[in-house]
Amino acid sequence: MKKTLVALAVTAFAASASAVTVYDAEGSKVDIDGSIRMVVERANSETKNSLGTITEKKRTHTGIRNAGTRIGVTARHQLAEDFYALGRVEVRFDKVDKFDKDGNDLPSEDGFGSAYAKRAYVGLGSKQYGQVTFGRQVTIADDLSQSVDYEYGINPKGDYIVDAASQVVRYDYNGIENLQLSAHYAFAQKRDANGEVLVDELQNAFGVGALYTVDNWDLRAAYGHSSFKTQNGDDKNRKDGVLASVGYTAGDLTLSVDGGYRHEKKLGEKGNAFYVSPGFAYQVVPASKVYGNYLYERASIKDVNKEKTHGFLLGVDYKFHKQVVAFVEGKYIRTKGFDKNATGEGYTYNGRTTDKAIGVGMRVYW
Repeated sequence: MKKTLVALAVTAFAASASAVTVYDAEGSKVDIDGSIRMVVERANSETKNSLGTITEKKRTHTGIRNAGTRIGVTARHQLAEDFYALGRVEVRFDKVDKFDKDGNDLPSEDGFGSAYAKRAYVGLGSKQYGQVTFGRQVTIADDLSQSVDYEYGINPKGDYIVDAASQVVRYDYNGIENLQLSAHYAFAQKRDANGEVLVDELQNAFGVGALYTVDNWDLRAAYGHSSFKTQNGDDKNRKDGVLASVGYTAGDLTLSVDGGYRHEKKLGEKGNAFYVSPGFAYQVVPASKVYGNYLYERASIKDVNKEKTHGFLLGVDYKFHKQVVAFVEGKYIRTKGFDKNATGEGYTYNGRTTDKAIGVGMRVYW
């Protein structure tokens, strides 16, 4: 899968099927793309303690909601024979405007809130030297998954490496056929009224990654480091993560395995986590495919606690038109927690959380 820099500027940051060119003259081009995304779903999330008593239950309902509706504008201007400037703004409509008495998010029932800029960046590029972009955008980690999903993705890659942020510098090089190399740096995201980074929020992050295809194989890998603000500047609060993905296509069947590992240190405590997520997609007929994946994740804080997560996702889609797709998709995720015994030997079960959802959705692109 060879990606050009121009394609990267549009497709790597916008999941639209096509775009409408509204201006194309004198080396300048402006495209508008977007999609309306809706889903009818029933979802249920609950937490039980070690005795089986429900301690928290929410989102038990059936309804219709926004599922990522967006509008994007991409501008590209040819500066010289091999150099160009670009910019993109992508607006979404799910910003939270309401909060409860405790300050927690209180989203609208249908998922539509105020419009806001989900992505906004500018950059310079060259086929020979690569492309650099600045602003609110995704990182290479956003591509580090080959499992298929429309709404209920269960891959936790963003918990291992920063996959999107509001202040990112990103560089991509596509000068070698079938190979994309990328690096990024993210600045602090949230500050108080005095300009200080909020405690426990991201202070900075960087990462590198590569995507490579050969014959029927699709290989991807990335490394990332994140630092978080601490109350005491001498304390350490950081995370190192690695992501990898392997995919193979044979006819109408695609098989993939996604995985990741991270190591964390916070206030003297050390933690580790890893996950593995095999998946498949089978093109039953040209207009329809079935797909699914499984997730196993294990996270632990040394001598404190550990968690084990199992998840399943299964779906089927149907394309009525190249720009119209409908799907049925469901997920089930269960996480069990265990506390380290006071004796230091073994663990004791402390409860579990389940998250279930099934939805019928539709997307209309332009």
